[in-house]
Amino acid sequence: MKSPRVLLVDTTQYAPSSPMFAEALERASGDGTATGTFVDEARAFGRLSASRLERIVRRIRPWPHRSVTELHRAIVAKAREFAPDIVLVVKGAHLTARCLTALKATGAALVNFATDDPFNPRTSSRSWLETLPLYDIVCSPRRANIDELQSRGVQRVHFVPFGYKPDVHFPEAPRDAAERDRFHSDVCFIGGADDDRLEYFEELVTRLPHVKLALYGGYWNRSRTLARFWRGFAVGRDFRLAIGGAAVSVNLVRRANRDDHVMRTFEVPACGGCLLTEATPTHLQLFQDGKSAFFFDSPAALADGVRTLLGRPRLRKETATAARRAITVENPNRYDDRLSTILRLAFPRERLVSRNLRAVSF
Repeated sequence: MKSPRVLLVDTTQYAPSSPMFAEALERASGDGTATGTFVDEARAFGRLSASRLERIVRRIRPWPHRSVTELHRAIVAKAREFAPDIVLVVKGAHLTARCLTALKATGAALVNFATDDPFNPRTSSRSWLETLPLYDIVCSPRRANIDELQSRGVQRVHFVPFGYKPDVHFPEAPRDAAERDRFHSDVCFIGGADDDRLEYFEELVTRLPHVKLALYGGYWNRSRTLARFWRGFAVGRDFRLAIGGAAVSVNLVRRANRDDHVMRTFEVPACGGCLLTEATPTHLQLFQDGKSAFFFDSPAALADGVRTLLGRPRLRKETATAARRAITVENPNRYDDRLSTILRLAFPRERLVSRNLRAVSF
């Protein structure tokens, strides 16, 4: 049986965290598991993000810009040239019904990996929700969306968790003392300053006023209480050093997205961090309390967990080692493994649309 041909639509805009599946697809192409090609959205959306006026217009009337229309034409042209069996779109909220119809007319199965909650207006758009039923399969990393998407007409919805990138997420030591000092902390958190996250760290610094807290991500500098702990952004090597330099790495889900796990659920253990995480069903399934992770269910419990762990360095080290083993050895959690799952779901299959169908004008 031949290996599937996969056209990936994603972005390098948030590299190296994105594109999620590009390196995995390249490795699959190398070992014959699949043949892949990649369309990068970054150039089109880089133009849009450069203009404040265009960002405002996009909110009022989504995706009107010429660069997005050109991107859609490029995706369809690549699909017609490459003749994929599967078109794998990571979110793709900008894709129109016309573009998706043209992609489907090539004979490819359309698969969406829905990184955000389609029903969350902060991270999604009505047009994305309306086009999701055009996909043959929607893979969602949140169980809360499965029944909802099926009720909206999506034929097949499957739970596929986030993962980690083995070429990005691994333990790394600082080069020198200056770098070690720069990333040293008692507690670190990497992620945006969502309103519901503020109370956790406000409680922490109230109860432990001398804690060395490091907050990485957007908008922490806007908090009057927490701005002094903001250290900018941590991606790539800085991400690894921030996790490695922290005694404790806190993991919070995004409530607005109704997540019960996030990318850091896998990335922090893969980087060798000691994980203090919210007690969600998925986290409780992945980790053993006190052996591979520690759990909290309130701001006060977070502070209590930090206080206990700061006084027990040996326990932190043992737990971090066990968590890394659980994520990277005992269970398959790489994006290579997620790609394998998606390929099994989408291929082999009966042809949903014949390649002999008349091409959609685009």
